[in-house]
Amino acid sequence: MHAALAGLTTRGRSFLAAGVAAALCSFVLGQADLLRVGLLLVALPLVCVAVVYRTRYRVAGSRRLDPGRVPAGSEARVQLRIDNVSRLPTGVLMLQDRVPYVLGPRPRFVLDRVETGGRREVSYRVRSDLRGRYPLGPLQLRLTDPFGMCELTRAFSGYDTLTAVPRAEPLPPPCGYRARPRGTGTEAPLAGAGRRGRRDSARLPARRRPAASCTGAPPRATAS
Repeated sequence: MHAALAGLTTRGRSFLAAGVAAALCSFVLGQADLLRVGLLLVALPLVCVAVVYRTRYRVAGSRRLDPGRVPAGSEARVQLRIDNVSRLPTGVLMLQDRVPYVLGPRPRFVLDRVETGGRREVSYRVRSDLRGRYPLGPLQLRLTDPFGMCELTRAFSGYDTLTAVPRAEPLPPPCGYRARPRGTGTEAPLAGAGRRGRRDSARLPARRRPAASCTGAPPRATAS
């Protein structure tokens, strides 16, 4: 019960404070009607606390991460699923998933009444520009009353991990070579490199070699 009283919202605390103030003023001023108003203001948030505290919803939650391993700077999709496995329909549910701030703001969803045996699915996206391993979870479910006087937080125990790996960058082609033509098995040199090679070879001095005879005899040495 102490946890339920700690779950009073700002509206619930305001109603409670206004009721106590009205009751004190009724004793000072001697106004019985003001006392009734004060008791009503005090009773309303307390009744809401009792209703939320005694709520026994059996809710199952699950998370699916697709994909679980992404390059840095890419997005991943997280899908949340809530199943009502109790015999009573739920009230308004507030769903929140805990994620590191580097992945973005914490996603929050408001789910309407979930019927008996019903389910609700919501999704969001996460993105990390830095590599690393980032835990997702636990999934938190907030129960609230129709007047917004009190809310209780219940957490699931499941965790998931998003892994961000370095992005693969293509290497530039080697200097002096161009892309391999289709249907060939060797790299083709650039046209400029071939022209430079012909110019360099043209500058080399010609080397005289004695011609061999058609019969295959070795050339004769000449006297100088």
